[in-house]
Amino acid sequence: MASTYSTSLRLELIGQGEQSGTWGVTTNNNFGSLVEQAITGVQSISMSNTTYTLTNLNGTIDEARNAVLVLTGTNLAPQNLIAPSVEKVYIINNQSGNTVTVKTSGGNGIAVLTNATAQVYCDGTNFFSAAPSTSSVTGNFNATGNITAGANVSGVNGVFSGTVSAANYTGISGRVLQIQSNGFNGAPSTSSGTQIATGHFCNITPLFANSKIMVLYFGSLAQANIYAGNAADAYINMCRNAGALFSGQNMGRMNVNTNTGNGSIYGTVAFSFVDSPGSTSLQRYEIYYSADSGGVAEYNSLGSSTITLLEISQ
Repeated sequence: MASTYSTSLRLELIGQGEQSGTWGVTTNNNFGSLVEQAITGVQSISMSNTTYTLTNLNGTIDEARNAVLVLTGTNLAPQNLIAPSVEKVYIINNQSGNTVTVKTSGGNGIAVLTNATAQVYCDGTNFFSAAPSTSSVTGNFNATGNITAGANVSGVNGVFSGTVSAANYTGISGRVLQIQSNGFNGAPSTSSGTQIATGHFCNITPLFANSKIMVLYFGSLAQANIYAGNAADAYINMCRNAGALFSGQNMGRMNVNTNTGNGSIYGTVAFSFVDSPGSTSLQRYEIYYSADSGGVAEYNSLGSSTITLLEISQ
């Protein structure tokens, strides 16, 4: 009588009353070789830049029955690995140099990136990923390679309760990397028309040279002793690293005109802008003030000032 075999592992099936005196040989082959290969077998598959079809044999050792397939060789482009259309679980280790899609001859497959390992299974027609879901991680999630997200990386209500860190971030922009803030009381007054440092500053050391720095300022300015017939201006300006004023950004300018004798003019100033220092060295953002001749700019006499710096990824 012709031999028959199981569907997935292709073990030889012994019929009732068959193989009298020799059934032990078949049984030892089934369990000692074929089942062991299906559970523990590691098979190296050498690919050569073309579709590879796994050997699929009845009752004897083959490639498709193994538990683990290690793909080697050289693939210059993505290729397919064709497995039998039977129910089976595989662990695929792809070292072939390019993406390999494991699939049946007529079904859907699972793409395994080069230098990656994937656990997949076939339902007899199509292949699916058997990897555990990482859509909800309650503990720590560590990766030594790249993490690629096709959509958003988000926490609870958009906020991470822990820390997300990496050697570099790509494809994620507009994320606040760090916040630095300083608050101050009043600064001495001046009658100088040149720029005078107030000592109101905030430092930040960008994590990345291509980051943007959002500068936020809130404070108050007083202009005192404006003489009759004179028009005088009081200014406050933000400078980086004691440099020149930001071009076109003379922050908090107050224009005052009076013809009624000595007096004082007060105001509250708030502004924000985005800077590109282009460096990972420490950056000092400091308020300077000045006054036109005939006036005295008394900086921040009405209350405290606050400078806040946000590093934003690009």
